[in-house]
Amino acid sequence: MLLDQLDRMRDDVSEVEAWAHTDAEIREILKSSTAMISALQAMNARLTGAAEDRALPREDGSASTVAWLASTTGIARREASRLVKLSRLDATRGLATREAWSSGAVSTEQASIILTALDQLPDWLVAEQHDDAETTLLEHAKEFAADDLRRLANRIVEVVDPDSADEVIGEQLERQEKQAWSEAHLTFTPRGDGLTWVRGALPDVQADMLRTVLEGLSAPRRLEALFRDVDGEHSDSEIGRLDHPRRMGQAFCELIEHLPSECFPQAGGLAATVTVNIDYDDLQQRVSRATLSTGCDLSASQARRLACNASILPMVLSGDSQPLDLGRAERLHDRHQRAVLAKRDGGCSWKGCDRPPAWCEAHYLRPWSEGGETSVDNGALFCFQHHHLLHDSDWSARLAEDGVVEVVPPARIDPLRRPLRHVRHVRLRPRVPA
Repeated sequence: MLLDQLDRMRDDVSEVEAWAHTDAEIREILKSSTAMISALQAMNARLTGAAEDRALPREDGSASTVAWLASTTGIARREASRLVKLSRLDATRGLATREAWSSGAVSTEQASIILTALDQLPDWLVAEQHDDAETTLLEHAKEFAADDLRRLANRIVEVVDPDSADEVIGEQLERQEKQAWSEAHLTFTPRGDGLTWVRGALPDVQADMLRTVLEGLSAPRRLEALFRDVDGEHSDSEIGRLDHPRRMGQAFCELIEHLPSECFPQAGGLAATVTVNIDYDDLQQRVSRATLSTGCDLSASQARRLACNASILPMVLSGDSQPLDLGRAERLHDRHQRAVLAKRDGGCSWKGCDRPPAWCEAHYLRPWSEGGETSVDNGALFCFQHHHLLHDSDWSARLAEDGVVEVVPPARIDPLRRPLRHVRHVRLRPRVPA
């Protein structure tokens, strides 16, 4: 009986000890067990189709077959949805694929890709063309994993009907784009420890556009300047701590802080602008806490850094939380001042950094909260990373008498606190003849 066989199989695999097998055996067992999993999932898809035909979900009081399958088996709704979709595909197509799937010759993901591609072929294709498409994809499945197979499957019509391939692929892309746009979503879930989970799905085009920007911002060579010491050397161990996902996450933060405020939507005459709220006494005493208009708490150092950006406005409150002063756009460096800063500084003023002016922030050398003026002499360009360092650590910056921005390291790095200049502002001394 099938149930008895499944029970015996479950008992056998539960007793497998990985340490008792050789390297070669581990490889072969993994291949065989993966094939068995695919075969079992193929069986589950057939059983799901039979359950739906017999109205078992309705009989058990479930709102849908997906909900019923997830509840009955304990699998995720995403996995249940995939099996239900596979069970509903035209059973007269893809017979060879279904056979290969049931035997474990192809994985469930590969079978899903092939069956979906066959189902989306134009109706005018004859049976022989469908067979050619299936045979081609099954051959590719032996060589390519799921992601690469999906790319090939999306263009399978080029094999079976090259004359109409462009038209068919164009229509297919349009359907996929509309579907992807309708399913795009994004959720924010605060963890309660200063981090927020960001989960979602984006259409491929927009995702690739975002990825391209973030990968440019997170390139390792751009981060090297962040860890250079006074002598111009950098610590490989420090750079190595930032793996690719963390570099991408920090790049995303940088991108968010540089969104153009003039493009924000208007509601009731007001732009979607974030304010940083801080009590006047706290500002005077430099108490290390402020609050965004969204209710999010942040340190005073980050509040001062954000106040340098045009899309963030500082709001100073009295003891009874009444606004005393609201930063205005005129308080921030305008585009004309930014142009002068760009010409003077040439980009980030931190020694060794190559960020151009367009990706720099105007930093107040003397903080606005301490009476610093919105002027070119009181401003300096720093990139996102180095702007963070100036506000979050004991590094400082100043304008030298000759009009060059200098970064002053803390005593722990250089006891003499010798100011550092970017190489673009270092004048070469003429060679003195021997």
